[in-house]
Amino acid sequence: MSDIGSAGSDVLNVQENKRKPHVIKRVHKRVMSRIARLGSFAIVIALSLLIVFYFVAIASPRYVSEAQFVVKQADSNDLPLSGLASLGAVSGTMKDSLIIKTFIESRDMAMLLDEEIGLRQHYQQDSIDPLSRMPADATAEQFVKYYNDHIHVYHDEMSDVVYVEVQAFDREYALKLGKTVLELSEQFINSIGDKMAHEQLDYAAREVNRAHQVLQEQQQRMLSFQDQNRLYSPEQEGSTLLGAISQLQSDLIKAEARLKELLAVMREDAADVRTQKNLIRSLSAQLSEERSRLTSANSDALNKVNADFQEIQMAAALASDLYKSALASHEAVRSEAYRKLKHLLIVQKPSMPEEDKYPRRLYNIMTWFSALLLIYLVGKLILAIVREHRD
Repeated sequence: MSDIGSAGSDVLNVQENKRKPHVIKRVHKRVMSRIARLGSFAIVIALSLLIVFYFVAIASPRYVSEAQFVVKQADSNDLPLSGLASLGAVSGTMKDSLIIKTFIESRDMAMLLDEEIGLRQHYQQDSIDPLSRMPADATAEQFVKYYNDHIHVYHDEMSDVVYVEVQAFDREYALKLGKTVLELSEQFINSIGDKMAHEQLDYAAREVNRAHQVLQEQQQRMLSFQDQNRLYSPEQEGSTLLGAISQLQSDLIKAEARLKELLAVMREDAADVRTQKNLIRSLSAQLSEERSRLTSANSDALNKVNADFQEIQMAAALASDLYKSALASHEAVRSEAYRKLKHLLIVQKPSMPEEDKYPRRLYNIMTWFSALLLIYLVGKLILAIVREHRD
């Protein structure tokens, strides 16, 4: 009986195997008929399936690290403008924020990141899917464009905060990229302030050195003049000489008065009269000599020496004032340069991403499907219009 049962099952299996090709043919025929009914819309479905497969199974995940910062100046005292004055007004810190934004998106930043952390090599990894990977033979321009496609910088005009979003194909590298962007941005904004401060300080220091050199030359000129004329101060010497002349004039007047008294009671050949006359002649001669020392046509006269000394003294005083002014300006420039230094204040530090943010798979799938559907409908509409015109 068992042999009869096994024989019967073998017959059923043979019959079932004979039926399978017919079933497969019928299923294939039904599928083909349904595809034929779909017509050209089957292309849209096929492309949509490819897009779904790519974003679900192939597309490499991109991780995002975000940072926020504000550019501030040491003496920042920006006051809000009101009314029409606020329209189109741009503060100094806002300009700095816009400069930083432009720098982060620039070619220089891309090249610096490549030098610091090998950004180009990261974007060219074999583990990245071919559609997301940067070509191995990419030019510098293509590299910069690819870099800008994977970084987003936004400046909020209300709060003056700069938002930076960097994308990478690895969590740790995304954090490293965000930190490096902040470091390079801070170095850039500091270099701008330092360069301006150093230029101003160098100019002020050169002015101080020049003024000090002029002062030394004028002081040396005054010393040489004093040594040459053996005078410390011609003005004091002139005052002393004027006092001596005044005293001589007083003594001469007294001597002449005494002579008149003596002539009133004595003869001219008297000894006292002759003595008084000798005294008067001596005083007159000394007075003439002192007056000639004070004023004369000779270049050694004290009035001319004093005039030359006054000129040298005024030049030295002017050089001293200029030196003091240069020192004060140097200190003022130093203080102003410090107050104008700019700093990058971190509002949010870059953090390690836990989930991939890009690509947005569902959004991209729906977008591509909508685009394909729109293209399909437009194409059908155009074909219908063409056929209608032909008929």
